[in-house]
Parts: sequence; structure tokens; C-alpha cells
Amino acid sequence: MARMRIRDIADQAGVSPATVSRYLNNRPGQMTEATRARIAEVIERTGYRPRSAARNLRLDNSHLIGIILADSENPYSSAVLDALSSAAARRGYSIMASFSGNDPEREREAIDRLVDMGAEALVVNTCGEADGDVECAAARVPLVLLDRDTASGTLDLVTSDNEALMGGLLDEVERAGCTWCGLLTEDAGESPVRRARAEAFARGLARRGVAGAVLPLADDAARAADDLLAFVPEDADPAGIIAINGLVFLRLVAALESCPEAVRRRLRLATFDDYPWNRAVYGGVTTAAQDTAAIAQAVLDRVVKRLSDAGEAPQALPALRVELAGEIHRRASTVPVR
Repeated sequence: MARMRIRDIADQAGVSPATVSRYLNNRPGQMTEATRARIAEVIERTGYRPRSAARNLRLDNSHLIGIILADSENPYSSAVLDALSSAAARRGYSIMASFSGNDPEREREAIDRLVDMGAEALVVNTCGEADGDVECAAARVPLVLLDRDTASGTLDLVTSDNEALMGGLLDEVERAGCTWCGLLTEDAGESPVRRARAEAFARGLARRGVAGAVLPLADDAARAADDLLAFVPEDADPAGIIAINGLVFLRLVAALESCPEAVRRRLRLATFDDYPWNRAVYGGVTTAAQDTAAIAQAVLDRVVKRLSDAGEAPQALPALRVELAGEIHRRASTVPVR
């Protein structure tokens, strides 16, 4: 028989996982006697027992922080993981990382596994479809969201100032003489970060009076090239193109290999996420760089604050939202042609 989990108890008792967590941690709050009785009945009937190993490790101060990242293929994940590891070591903590692959079930399993292994706190780059489990975990241990928010917006979040970064890229393509700009995004499910950047793009165009559109760029290079040729207006010369993240930019590079040279010459390119190849292709590509070191430091500062102040109530502190400034690196891809 599969091991009962908190959400299984919650389903059978007709309550939320967070309510079960509060019951198990003896923090009932405003919980009614009837609710307590239902939870107790399910626990007794199913024989559910919390794993003691994790409890003992936390009591002994494991100094272990669990990190859950959504996308192992995104270079941002490796950059921020490295920064988190360094920031944690400076504070005397170790990290244990897991990747969800943007799969909510894998994210749920990673949360359970890391808490069961004794993680004192969690840092979650959520896939955006497991909000209930993330909020339940926050009722069990201190938890800080990395880059991606939940729908409720009730948990600590450390992210970049995507509004300012998108505005900086739009300034660069406008400075290059573009009166039309396209935003390339992914054709997969929408993440909170991509949504925030797309919304900032739309607001930025409106403020500047610049025409533009959004295109989900296919991961097949030939199809992406065809879509790109149809997407950019023939009379847009020059035309601005912004990639919403580093993965989309790599798709763009592959697609441009199949585009006519005349099309490539009239594009002014910019992207998010500053990776080594950004400095090499097309003589250097203008980039909105996130400050991963500052992000990691802010995440660890908040984790340590919650660990030191939360005591028996991990969410006693009000939620904090931190948006950190990045930097625009101006390069040859948006230099005006004279």
C-alpha cells in the first residue's frame, strides 16, 4: 500500500492540506472541534504516522535547505543553484536540490521527500500548478518562492524586477530605430515569469506608442523560421525582436540560420538571461541580466529570518515580496545602423 500523505488525509477529511499540517503541528488556530475530530478519525482509521526522522533532524537543526527548481534545461536554473549553494555555505547551511521538470506531481513529491529528509526550510521555483501543496508545505516549514509566485500571492517571493528589465530592452530596440517590436515566447504552458514579462511588454509598447505582437516560437527550427518570417512585418525596417528567456533566444538563433540574410540584417535583437554565447553571436546580443547572486542572497536572508523568528509558526511573519534590479548589457545587436 502506498504511504499516506498529508494531502490524502486532507482529501478524506474534507479539509485543506494546510489544515492537516496545522493539526499535526498542534497549531489549530481557529479550527473547530468538528474539523479536529474528522482529521483525527482519518488518521486513526488509516494508521497515518508522520515520519519521525525528519522531525528529529529538524529538532537537531539539520542546517539543510531543500531547493526545488522547475526546469533543469534552463541555464538560469544552474546559475541560480550555484549562487544559492554559495550563499547557503556562507551562512553555514547545506542544500539539497531537486528538479520538477515543470511537472506538478514531481513538485509535490519533491516537497514531501525533502521535508521527510529533514530540510529545515524550502526554496521553491514552482511550476505554478501545485499551489495547494506549496502553501501546505509553507505551513510545515519556512518556505520562500524563487522567481515564480503562486496564484494567491501569500508567500515570500524573491524575483527580478521584470517590468524594469523589459522596459530597458524596449528602450534599446527603440533607440536602434525600431517602430515595431515582437516578443518571442515559448509555445509551452505559461509560467508566472513569462506572463509578467509579456504583460510588461504590452504596457511598454503602449507607453512608447510602438506597434508590436507576441509569437510563441516553436522548438523546431524550420517551423520557427517559417513562423518568424510570417511574424515580422515586411515594412518594419529595422524590426525589434526580444526573446523572453535564454531558451527562446537559442531557438531564435537556430531559426535565423534558415532565414534570408536580408531579413536577418533588418532585425535588432535583445534577450533576457546573460549567458556566455550572448557575447559571441551576432557580435554580441543586448541582454537583460538578472542578478543571480543578489537573488540568492535575498532568498537565503529570508529563509534564515524565517528560521530564526518563526518558531512553531512558519508563516507568522507577513509575506514579503522582493523584486531585485538587474542590468541591461548593450551590445552590437541593437546598435543603430548609420
